[in-house]
Amino acid sequence: MEYIILGAALIILIFMFNAFRPSSTQKITENLYVIRCGIVNFYAFKTANGVILFDTGINSKSAKRGLEKLGISVEAVTNIFLTHTDYDHAGGIAAFPKAAVYISKEEEQMINGETPRRGFIHNRHLPSYRTVEDGETLIIDKTSVQVYIKPGHTPGSSAYMIDKHYLATGDLLRVSTNGYIKPFLWLMNKNHKQDIQSIKEAQNIICDAEYILTGHTGFYKFK
Repeated sequence: MEYIILGAALIILIFMFNAFRPSSTQKITENLYVIRCGIVNFYAFKTANGVILFDTGINSKSAKRGLEKLGISVEAVTNIFLTHTDYDHAGGIAAFPKAAVYISKEEEQMINGETPRRGFIHNRHLPSYRTVEDGETLIIDKTSVQVYIKPGHTPGSSAYMIDKHYLATGDLLRVSTNGYIKPFLWLMNKNHKQDIQSIKEAQNIICDAEYILTGHTGFYKFK
């Protein structure tokens, strides 16, 4: 039985790694950067007086190393928008103790013990955070961040439109090598049907974006 379980786990891991194609750490545009932490990407956007992060990668060490490679100081990070609270997206948050952290109101259930991620496993509690609502727009240093709550991967998964050009999607979706939008892996979604529906409902904002910034399939320029 143990060998069967190990074999099944190995098959799942191979499937996942084959499906993931994160971009290498690099500068994308004048103000936008992508950082790779193993199998996941997070993104940094420079404002006039600081840096906004969209997710934080797997852990503090890799998050710091990635930013330093780009010449970005950890102390410059003022705000962090989490697309959701899974460890590979929120794991590096301890590297930025002075930054304001945002999650959707619907995602709060994933870190307060109310809703398990899978079985008896719960996402880690965040020491401090603020909640945002669907459709809300925040202005940080003249940079606009519009919130779109798109459940499915987790109940409070969010996408963020940055300055009406860049859409950070987290694990809402994947983008194929030829630019096709796909749902995220059904094995990893809390509610796969809901994820598919969220993508359909997000078609307008996806089409409006110049760049799509995904969690595990890198960034893509559509315009």
